[in-house]
Amino acid sequence: MWTTDVLREEHRWILRMLQCLERVALQAQRDARLDAAAAAELLALLTYFADGLHQEREERYLFPRLLARARDVAERVAIGRLCGEHEEERRSLVRMNQALLGAVYGQGVSLRDFQREARRYVELHRAHVLHENQHLLAHAEALLSPEDDELVMRGFVELEHEGPQHLKQVFERIRELCARLGIDTHAA
Repeated sequence: MWTTDVLREEHRWILRMLQCLERVALQAQRDARLDAAAAAELLALLTYFADGLHQEREERYLFPRLLARARDVAERVAIGRLCGEHEEERRSLVRMNQALLGAVYGQGVSLRDFQREARRYVELHRAHVLHENQHLLAHAEALLSPEDDELVMRGFVELEHEGPQHLKQVFERIRELCARLGIDTHAA
């Protein structure tokens, strides 16, 4: 199914970014200073891609289609829970961004706030991706018809305002960041 293939691939990239964020937070703790360039780039990529395009694909196109096909209240509640998790991830990302400037300039409180929120974000998002990979995507494959899949994919494509080439550039930036931080992009 195209829809779930796209989301699984995006989840792999998100997991790589989470590894990078974890590495940046650990290095900051060890060195008592933040790698400003890596942290800023990660937050930009997470904002644009993970908590932006990826979640918008799910919330605008996949979830409504799943809600229309849901067989009972429990399935609807599960989808609502995922939307709630998206909101919590976005709030966590905002808190990291708020701590970033002070952390870059060596403010101890801001650096600790950034590290704490980075760990929280990684934990939240990793658990969310794992849940989606293990439950949501299999559920989508069981519920959605080929016509549903085509409609959802059309919506996914509409969201790529800059086109698929831009998304390839985003993935390349993630790959370069991973290489700089010593994260194997083939493992995630």
